[in-house]
Amino acid sequence: MMEKYAIDFLNRRGYFINKINYQYLYNSFVETFLQQQYRWLVQNLKPNTTAIDFGAQAGDSTFYLFYEGKGKIKEVLAYEPDDSFFTLLSKNIELANVWNIIPLHFKAPEPFRRTKDNTIIKCDIEGAEHKVFTKDADLTGVYKIQLEYHGGPKDLPDVFRSKGFKVKIDKPWTIDPVLGDVGWLYAWR
Repeated sequence: MMEKYAIDFLNRRGYFINKINYQYLYNSFVETFLQQQYRWLVQNLKPNTTAIDFGAQAGDSTFYLFYEGKGKIKEVLAYEPDDSFFTLLSKNIELANVWNIIPLHFKAPEPFRRTKDNTIIKCDIEGAEHKVFTKDADLTGVYKIQLEYHGGPKDLPDVFRSKGFKVKIDKPWTIDPVLGDVGWLYAWR
């Protein structure tokens, strides 16, 4: 019963899902659109911002960034390495007929390299953030980052501060035996 409800709820909103991962996608949809977990990231955007979505999954965060940043976000680069999620992401972009969202089917660069100005980053990559955002990362042009950390924030705050960012770390909401502390880190300049 819950499966049919979740699938119908999302499909009525034009959000394509499959039966294999409906509950996970439904929960992600609720966090993104109803709880608006990325609201901070889309506030006070600079004109002509490029948004990078590391861990785009089926596209809920990607579409949230694009639509909530309407008028300021010129494009979203949506990185998703998982084959199933990438298929769903591509299908959702096709159904929405949005050409300013670019799906990228490969892992995020390690360490991160960015040259465009006016970039924001959403990152939820299940612990790989510690490999992407290192002292060797080039964050030139990036002015806001919202990152879900796994295993604690470790050296991420020091890395971002050394690159001119102010940092706020939320108390973890979960302590998982495999992932450790999971919480939000916000960085801005």
